[in-house]
Amino acid sequence: MKRITILMSALLLAALTISAKTVKVTIDGTLSSYISKLYLIVDEDTANAQFVPIKDGKFSVTVKVDRNSFIRLYENKQWPERAFFVLIPDSKHITVNQPAGTIEGSPLSSELKMTLDMINREGPGNFHIDVFSQDKEAWAQARAQERQIRSRMEESQKQLIRRMIEVNSNNNIPAWIALCFKNLFPGGIDEMAQGKSAKWRNHPVLKGKQ
Repeated sequence: MKRITILMSALLLAALTISAKTVKVTIDGTLSSYISKLYLIVDEDTANAQFVPIKDGKFSVTVKVDRNSFIRLYENKQWPERAFFVLIPDSKHITVNQPAGTIEGSPLSSELKMTLDMINREGPGNFHIDVFSQDKEAWAQARAQERQIRSRMEESQKQLIRRMIEVNSNNNIPAWIALCFKNLFPGGIDEMAQGKSAKWRNHPVLKGKQ
């Protein structure tokens, strides 16, 4: 009888532990008029992406997820780096405004958005040098200068990524950074993390990507 009681207590503790990790969050918001569809994707499980109805540019959805999950909102199941919003469920109610680019009710989600915006601004993006000449030498010089500048911008972007990973080492923000920017580093995620073993490296969004 004592062994049965111990076993039941252990199972109850395990159940409570599991439920404690699950949170219920309501997400609502405003979208631009040109957006006709919206997917909600948890931890990049695109096979189980949830289609979210839109009415008059508004939407509202309630989901139960792991408290460490990433919730991606986008009009396509692919391209996580292009998401309208990536949310971390650190509150029960999150409101987003896609035209304004704002997030309310979720400090971690706002922090993630700010970090991603900073990283993207630091990179070369579509930077190029225009050449208004037919001279081949002028074109060659411009392209060489363009490559040098892009290289410096890429290096600055990589340094910022490493810094943001270090700053957010106590949360899961680095996992999403790694998902979106790992291809910038020849050594992949290990190079990004500078060889450090961290809890965020075990996040589901990075499963099979290290």
